[in-house]
Amino acid sequence: MRVVIGIVCSALMFIGGAAAGCAASAQAGVAALLARSAEAWNHGDLDDFMRAYENSPETVYMNATAVIRGYAAIRAHYAGRYAPGRMGQLSVSDLAVRPLGLRYAVATARWHLARTKSAGGNVSGLFSLVLHQDAAGWHIITDHTP
Repeated sequence: MRVVIGIVCSALMFIGGAAAGCAASAQAGVAALLARSAEAWNHGDLDDFMRAYENSPETVYMNATAVIRGYAAIRAHYAGRYAPGRMGQLSVSDLAVRPLGLRYAVATARWHLARTKSAGGNVSGLFSLVLHQDAAGWHIITDHTP
């Protein structure tokens, strides 16, 4: 059903006025995905957090110093840096989502990780995501979080 909605939205974008509805649909879907992801993070559930990412060897995570390719490698990266009980509380704000045609979107936002001083202290920054929508919903295919 989501694929059909994506096709209809893409077709309607060429007609005009419906583009705002498709953009709102993408905004709502991506916002829900990121809210579920942050909730999983805040419960210390890395596996549930990772459900936001497309489980593919093509999925990419980039930070200020590295490009990590593949779902398993991204999960290992997070697991190596964030131990259970020391993950902190993740929040996302200022989310903007722009559809990129059929079943794709780019999102930008701010993130904030509230942690105790012993867990590394508070950190925050900006991120950009490229997302793909399939029958199961939206998934991150490229994450740029410097």
